[in-house]
This record gives sequence, structure tokens and C-alpha cells, in this order.
Amino acid sequence: MKRTITLLCCALAFGGAFAQKVAKAELKSLQSFLSQPSAKGGTNAQALNITDLSNPASWEGVTVANGLVTDIKWVHKDLAGTLNLTGFKNLRSVDVSDNRIKQLTLSALPSVASVNAGKNAITEIAITGCPQLQTLKLNRNHITDLDLDGVPFLTSLNVAQNQIPVLDVTDAVNLKYLNCMSNRLETLTLTNCQALKTVYAGYNQLTEVVTSGLTSLQNLNLNSNMLRKLYVQDLPALVTLFVSDNHMTQLAANNCPRLYDVWAPYNDLTEFTVQNCNNLGMVNLSWNDLESLNLSGQNFLQRLNVSNNQLNWLNVSFCPMLQYLNISDNDLLTNLMIEGDSELRQVVGEWNDYDLSY
Repeated sequence: MKRTITLLCCALAFGGAFAQKVAKAELKSLQSFLSQPSAKGGTNAQALNITDLSNPASWEGVTVANGLVTDIKWVHKDLAGTLNLTGFKNLRSVDVSDNRIKQLTLSALPSVASVNAGKNAITEIAITGCPQLQTLKLNRNHITDLDLDGVPFLTSLNVAQNQIPVLDVTDAVNLKYLNCMSNRLETLTLTNCQALKTVYAGYNQLTEVVTSGLTSLQNLNLNSNMLRKLYVQDLPALVTLFVSDNHMTQLAANNCPRLYDVWAPYNDLTEFTVQNCNNLGMVNLSWNDLESLNLSGQNFLQRLNVSNNQLNWLNVSFCPMLQYLNISDNDLLTNLMIEGDSELRQVVGEWNDYDLSY
């Protein structure tokens, strides 16, 4: 008899937890979304195999604690329409990636730390009152405007493959990772982003990027933009600089002591200079218009590609770790200085006046 009573009590407790009530405002917002048509017919509720719209605790991908929604994970479910997540006090994470959602509202979410809405069809997004949001993924949508004033603790932002013309992350002092590749960016503002380590901003329409003050920046990718000149200086953490396929005529790096890899082919460079950048290891300046180049005394330089330029003078002397040098298709090259390059074993290109037998 006692065992029967105990089992009955456990069953009632479990059933009560399973059917726990959810705050009315949260329930109403989710029910509104679930009643909308999905991307492949039927409703969003049907796409999620939800039959009881009154009990979110039973829904796939939804976590409820103490009557409040804490997590939503609806990934690759063919969901569509407008999702309004306003006033979900305990909501910590949202992952609705790989659907066909068109509008998303994230407002008055004091606890949310992570949002992934990438790979949707979002054209409109509103983000306000999300003071704890750290990770935001909105890549592969159709967003044209993004206001990030309400996310002061953001550390990672991915908005790649949208249609954003202007992006301002000024004073995002905690931001470490930014991917805004393949947009329509004409303006990118990175002022006062001291923690920023990685910027992927390639395949845009940028004509200027200001990098001053980015003291933590390690990786900068500006490939395939519309830059004419670029000067990077006083970036103590910078390691990689990728700026290929622009329209640059001048590229200069100054006081970047950790800079190791410079990738700048397919430009119109007539001038490339480095000062106090003594860690250079890999440099690609092929397919430019350089007539002269001085990289002598670069103690860590290992590979240099300057093919398809207009060089007549090249000084890479006293580069003791240089192993590979590509000077092909520089028909005017008459002066090549390689003195002290004891590790140089491969020179690509027509040049008859050098001796590799050390």
C-alpha cells in the first residue's frame, strides 16, 4: 500500500512539472509564432511536431524552469514568419538557425547571452535591452540595417553574407571577434574596440578602414574591397594582414612587432614599406606594379612572392631564414641582392646572376 501511494505521488509530481504553467506573455508570443505558416506548408507548430500549444514544457527544443522559458533551440526545422521574443526575463540562449524566419525581435531580455539566427531570411531585426548578450550570429540573411547600441557586453559578432552598407561597433569594448564579410559595407567603424582580436571584412566596398587603437588586433582580413591606400601602425598584436584584390597603390606597416603574414597580391601597389615589423615570415606581393622593394635584414622572413611586378631592383639581403623567393615575370629585374641569405634554396624565375651554392 505504501509503495502504491509513493508511486502515485511521484507520478503526480512529474505530471505537474511536465505541465507547468508558463508566463502568459511568453506563451502568447510563442503561440503566435507557432501558428504562422512554415516554409514547407502547414504551421510552425506542425513543423516542430507540437500538438499541445498550451504546454511549452512539452515542446521540442524549449526549456522551461519556474514557469519561465530559459532556452529555445529550433534548428533546421523549416520555420518561417515573425518571431518576437520580448520580455522573456530568464531566456539565456536562442538558436533558430537554418530556417526561413523573416523578422526577429530581441527586446527586454536581461539574461540572454547567446543568439544564433544565422541562415534564415531575416530582413528586419530589432535588438534592444539585451545587456548580457555576448554571442550574436546573424550570418546568411538579408539584413540591411543593424543597431548594436543595446548590447554592451558583446564579444562575438557574425553578420557575414548580408546586405549591410554601414556597420558601427564603436565602444564595443568587449568585442573580440567580428565577421562582416560579403556585405555591401562602405563604412566600418571600429573605434575604441580595445579587445578586438579578429576582423573578417573581406568582399565589401570599403574604401577606408581606420585601425588606430586596436591594440589587441591579431588578424585583419580586408580582401576584395575598394581600398586605395592602407597604413597600419602601432598594432602590437597584429599577426596576419590580408588585403588582396583591392585597388591599393600604397601599403605601409609601422610598429607592428608581431606581424608575420602579409597577403597583398592582385593590387596596384607601387609602394610597400615596413618599419619596426621585425617578425615578418611570409609576404605575398605578386601581381602588383612594384618597381623596387627593400626587405633587407628581415631575420625571420622565410617566403617571398613578388612575381608579376615591374621590379628592376630587389633587396632581400641578410634574411638568414629566407628559403623561397619567387621573382618570375619581372622582365626588368637587373639588380637582385641576396647576400647573407644562407638558407635560400629555391628561386623561381629567370635570373642568371645568383649563386645558391653556399
